[in-house]
Amino acid sequence: MTRRAFFFPHPLEPTQKRGEINLPGRVPYQVTGQLLGPTDSGAPFWVMADGFYDPLSGEIPAVVGANQDPCVFSAPWGPFHSFYRIDGVNAGNEKVAGDKVHVADSLPEAVSPGDVIIYGKTTPLNGKNIKEVWVDTVIVVDEVIELPVDAAEKAPYAFSGSAAFPEGLPKKGTDAFRFNLSDAEPGAGHPTTNRSPHRIIRGRISDDSDAVDKLETSFVPLADRTGGSCRVCAIDKGHLGNDWAPLLAFFEQRVFGRIGAAPKGGWIAEFPTFALAESLLRAVVKRSGGHQGMRGTVAIPPLTPASGMKRWEPKTSRLING
Repeated sequence: MTRRAFFFPHPLEPTQKRGEINLPGRVPYQVTGQLLGPTDSGAPFWVMADGFYDPLSGEIPAVVGANQDPCVFSAPWGPFHSFYRIDGVNAGNEKVAGDKVHVADSLPEAVSPGDVIIYGKTTPLNGKNIKEVWVDTVIVVDEVIELPVDAAEKAPYAFSGSAAFPEGLPKKGTDAFRFNLSDAEPGAGHPTTNRSPHRIIRGRISDDSDAVDKLETSFVPLADRTGGSCRVCAIDKGHLGNDWAPLLAFFEQRVFGRIGAAPKGGWIAEFPTFALAESLLRAVVKRSGGHQGMRGTVAIPPLTPASGMKRWEPKTSRLING
């Protein structure tokens, strides 16, 4: 089987004002969960994942919005990506770029089981003179699931509701539903979609000792806690050696290159070779956990907030218990 790899660029910093929430970014969470690597301590550790800073103060502690995507607080599943938030909002943020062409209209239509999705960003953020590549989440595709929508003459289509979702989808009361799937319920933040059927990507997980090396499991790098503050795990030329130049070419030509009207944040893009994605991830894993005394260790979702979790409820503009 030929495996493919994709880079999904998403915001690092939340777009928000005090008392408001707009677009999520990568924010620090102290969590518990399965670790793979030289250190498998059961103590809480830090990761960077989708969310916001406390909208009442604009500071840590971080909170989860109505739809963590990709979702790593995903029990009983591994990580998954539901695409509720971006579906139909901006087609430029959905199409998948190849070399001067679009290889698919959306990522769920492009991937197959075993493919790898790398979520992150570069700095600078515009793809020019790149100094670092940041990686916060890695999903190895297990399956693509179709969510039913109510029949309608034209989009947007309404989701059929959780009771009619396919058998095996996490139900109410689970983390996966609370932190993501509930957003598709009637009256929630994203109850409609422009796609019929709407597809979500579910990630594969494994605790085999060599699963990370073989890229047979989804994982989350541990946060870089340099100076006591958290940032996303970053890779630069010194970590990647001879593969740095082809990686830069990939970002400049495909992620930030112009295919029609390029979206501001860059295209979701297919790596030119799977080997280039493997090289990037080997460097990420090697660095992961180094600033938490666990170098070479990554986390395998589902992850659980270490001390409870506050969520932002957009319908009432209030913080609620997770």
